[in-house]
Amino acid sequence: MRLVFLSFVSILGLTSISHAADVPTADYGLVEDLRLQRQDWTGFNGVLFFGGGFLSGSDNFGGDSFFRSGLVGGSVGYDHQFNSVVFGASLEGSLTNFRGTTSSGNARQRSNWLSAATVRAGYDAGRFMPYLSAGVGFGNYKIERKSDGLSDENTHIGFVAGVGVEARITDNLFARIDYKHYELGEQTYQLSGFSPFTVDGKADIFNIGVGYRF
Repeated sequence: MRLVFLSFVSILGLTSISHAADVPTADYGLVEDLRLQRQDWTGFNGVLFFGGGFLSGSDNFGGDSFFRSGLVGGSVGYDHQFNSVVFGASLEGSLTNFRGTTSSGNARQRSNWLSAATVRAGYDAGRFMPYLSAGVGFGNYKIERKSDGLSDENTHIGFVAGVGVEARITDNLFARIDYKHYELGEQTYQLSGFSPFTVDGKADIFNIGVGYRF
């Protein structure tokens, strides 16, 4: 009886080994395809994006303002890669809808657009490229008196710095997440019946976009 049992176990073992040989095994060579390979980020690119942000301002009378707005915009740029480092430059602009009233309530304030000319340095991390950017920022600002509609408008110029990451979807198509901080310089405003006053501002802008590399 014991001999019969051992023979049965042996047959089961051989059958299991036979079936195991028929089971497909993982092709570990595929792991190589998942590894982040160096990409070519050199070329011209265009991006369409949307997002939102915050704008704050102050004047020389001690008044402060704070606004929120969504935005939509686009950018064009060029990148050149040296080994794993990518250097580039871009121009971007966005339409905004920052609006509010002065602390006294007798005037409206608004900002209709922001733009920036920046250079950047990125790192080729395979299908991802994190980067830092810096350059010159521009922002529109308008103040309008409620009583008679008299207004004054300026373009503020200042420093802008940011950080972001791009991720390839295909060889040419990519997604981008970007943040920029604007430090906009003073401009003087004059409304009839009021003394001239100066205004400066800061903006923090967040956006997500889809781009194409040519």
